[in-house]
Amino acid sequence: MSATNKKRPHADDNDNAQQVAEHYNTRRELGIEGRLHTKITGLRLFNNWVKSILIGMHTFRGCKVLDLGCGKGGDLRKWSYAHIGEYVGMDIAQVSVTQAQKRYTDMHNARFPARFYAQDCYGEPLTKTLQPVDYRADVISAQFCLHYAFESERKARQMMRNVSEHLADNGTFICTIPSANWLMKKLRLADDLAFGNSVYRVEFAQRDPISVYGFAYSFTLDEAVEDCTEYLVHMPSFVSLAKEHGLELLYCTGFHDLYSQNIGERQNLELFQRMRVVDDARPQISADEWEAVVNRVIFAFEYTSAAMFTMSPADGTAPL
Repeated sequence: MSATNKKRPHADDNDNAQQVAEHYNTRRELGIEGRLHTKITGLRLFNNWVKSILIGMHTFRGCKVLDLGCGKGGDLRKWSYAHIGEYVGMDIAQVSVTQAQKRYTDMHNARFPARFYAQDCYGEPLTKTLQPVDYRADVISAQFCLHYAFESERKARQMMRNVSEHLADNGTFICTIPSANWLMKKLRLADDLAFGNSVYRVEFAQRDPISVYGFAYSFTLDEAVEDCTEYLVHMPSFVSLAKEHGLELLYCTGFHDLYSQNIGERQNLELFQRMRVVDDARPQISADEWEAVVNRVIFAFEYTSAAMFTMSPADGTAPL
């Protein structure tokens, strides 16, 4: 890993985009078999089940999907099973985009046309690469990546403009992010600025935020993320910023809650079993993996162009 990737987070970092791109461009590709033999296999499979449920809840046959932060295309089959009509994947890491394109090509039985673009989905207008420039999707998804936009208010606002400018009327924006409330609670209980367990580690540069934007921490997840700088998403500011751009919050829920609400349905339980989230060889998700699950929350918004209005920017000193 390059020295750039190993830098520690600082509140005055102006732009983390290059670090993020280099981090994901240099990640070792484990392959399907390799991903089934790590400390976080249960966590990976559980997250994939959650995303499958989330996609099923917010798609309809023939819908158009814009995936902001598509990574290596790990969710392509989930979108295919949802019978979407069209897919556009975008990611800051060119290597990931190339691998996503190959994964799509190798699917052979893909039920939808797809195209891919490499660019910073949050720091720049999507029209830099997205064609046509007035493209609008029925569903915009940002899975495990939107927190990078909260490096600064400028980037957060650009991200939200990108969503509102490319989401169809009554379209849905779904995203998963780390829970700022959970992270702050763990930080305040920690003896120093770091905490974690055998599968993850979080380290802050300071204990108290001075702004709702740019409050950085270093995050490591076994065989998945290594010492990457991420940013807390101040939830009230996120919801307020979304509302400014015509997006009304439908719900916010934790991964545990989504599991509890959906595992009782027969088809969801069968999917849980088919995806081998637990099996004879791994009868349960480990306690350390389960703790990492608590750190994730899901947001869903509905966009209405008529709801667009102007308000003053969020107070940059509001507490977490």
